[in-house]
This record gives sequence, structure tokens and C-alpha cells, in this order.
Amino acid sequence: MRVFMERLILFDIDGTLTRTHNGYLPFNDAIEKTFGIDGDIRSVVPDGNTDPMIVKDIFIRANLAMEIQHTDWQYFSATLRDCYKDAVRQGTTTIRPLPGAMELVQALWAGDNIHPSVVTGNFEVTAEIKLETAGLLPYLHRGAYASDSHHRPDLPQIARTRWQQMTRRSLRTEQCVVIGDTPKDLAAARHNQMKCVLVETGRYPVEELRYCEPDECVADLADTQSILAMLSNI
Repeated sequence: MRVFMERLILFDIDGTLTRTHNGYLPFNDAIEKTFGIDGDIRSVVPDGNTDPMIVKDIFIRANLAMEIQHTDWQYFSATLRDCYKDAVRQGTTTIRPLPGAMELVQALWAGDNIHPSVVTGNFEVTAEIKLETAGLLPYLHRGAYASDSHHRPDLPQIARTRWQQMTRRSLRTEQCVVIGDTPKDLAAARHNQMKCVLVETGRYPVEELRYCEPDECVADLADTQSILAMLSNI
């Protein structure tokens, strides 16, 4: 009987596990309330970036030079959380799981050797809102977020360390698999000597993702058994 190697699966959220409709509304609202400017996330490409870097890109696009302090980011994070809560409650912003995401994380959560977690450019407070709204939160271990580091390549190692501290077990980097929908997810995985699966459920077509040479590339997460087999053998 074959014993599968233990794995830690680090899911990206936006474009990988969930799809947000009208997410620009709470994001832009939070920018205005925090920084007093009319910034628009639609003016930049946010995919694969962290929320603080997205804000900085918006400022650069608008030719604004602003010195942002740690306390400003704390206030922005709390404001973004509140804006998302309001938008979801009012129905102006909707968040749903992508095809197969719910079935996959539930299957991983129920298993013994493959552990689902997250690595996301969202702040932890907004990641929780998105995952809770999509129904995914109960099936994912705490991972790493923009509130841990603004630099995306830092996050996979933070998530691995956090899981090891929580479980008091050790995992080698090659036992960790980042699943995302952008080349930046792959770059973060490679920076940490981790494996990577790219999914064509975001902005990037599968041909472009395959050109980046991830360990695996799939159209979506809909075929649960196929994805489970792949993660067991990657």
C-alpha cells in the first residue's frame, strides 16, 4: 500500500478559490476614507499583488506622492474590512466560490496527508470576509496575508512556519504547493523552493501560464478527484 507524502497546499484566494463581483466598490471606498483621494483599483492590474502594493500602484498611476506609515496601513485594513462587510451585506459586492473550489477544500480538510491553507495578497481581515462569504473559511488553515508582509514572495514561507508552529510538525519546502492563477504566484513559490500549480480561472490564459513552466497547469479545480491525485503525486 502506497503512503503519500504529506503536503501543505497554499491556495491563493482571488481568481483561484473565489470570484468577487464589484470588489472595486469597497476597495475604492476604503481608499477614499483612509487617504482622502479618489483612487480606483480598476486603473491598475491587481492580480497576484498584495493590497498595499495595489494602493501604491494606484497612487503612482494618479501621480500622487504619499508617505504611508504603518498606522495608515492598519487604518486602511480596518476600513477595507468594514467597507467589504457593508458591501456584502447590501448586496452591491458578491463573492462566490469558483467551480470545484468548495468540493476540493472540503476533501482536503477531511483527509490526513494533504492540508489546505492560504497565501493571499489580501489583508487577513478581508481574506476572512471573502472566504466566509464564499463558505470556504471552515476548511482552510490560517495561512499568510498582506498583513504579514507587503512583499508577496515572503508569504509562502510565513504560511509554512505558521502551520509548523500550529501542528508542531515539520514540512520541507518541497512538500508545500502554491496554487494560484498568476505568474506572481509561481514566482513566490519558486522564491521559496516550493512547487506550484497554476489555474486558468483568472486573467491569464492557460497558454501564458504554461509558458511560465509551473509544475502543473489546469483549466480549473472542477475535477476534484483528478486534482487530489495530482496533489498527491506532484
